[in-house]
Amino acid sequence: DIGTISSRYAKALFSLAKEKGLETRVYDDMKMLADSFSLEPGLRVALGNPILPAEEKLKLLTAAGGIESPLDERFMHLVLEHKRESLLLFMAHIYIHLYRKDKRITRVQFSTAVPVSEEVKVHLQNKLKEETGSTIEFSGIVQPELIGFRLRIGNYRIDASYATQLRDIRAGYSKTDKNRKKYDRSDKSE
Repeated sequence: DIGTISSRYAKALFSLAKEKGLETRVYDDMKMLADSFSLEPGLRVALGNPILPAEEKLKLLTAAGGIESPLDERFMHLVLEHKRESLLLFMAHIYIHLYRKDKRITRVQFSTAVPVSEEVKVHLQNKLKEETGSTIEFSGIVQPELIGFRLRIGNYRIDASYATQLRDIRAGYSKTDKNRKKYDRSDKSE
């Protein structure tokens, strides 16, 4: 089972990293590795290639994840030795989740049409930290077509974009229009 196996590896890595005081370093490496999988789809293909030797796969992983810590390197060796490299992305995401949960980190994604100033970013982080009691991990996304903003806090989403508001109005109007047509038909049948 993909989830069970990935979870066991990630939990073991997190436990060992925490014991050695390296959990933040490993967290940064796992984020970089997860980003590498997203940015370079060929990485997953290369790791799945049975002809590519484990040493070459390790070189790919260390380069992709920026891995320098001996703990990460030992972990990658273990994963490759047990032929679990196809689960590395899942392991990375589970490790990231465990770290954020342990450190009480809430991810915030703020999408706007223009870049957010540092002053606004700091203000938003402070307000959210005050409200949630968590450390805020902030990422700003620029979407030039967006009028308004979108804010995602953990699993909650606030969408204050005009496109969404217009879609909601349009949906409400079409529902009203359908009801009006039903009403008109019932009047004519009497």
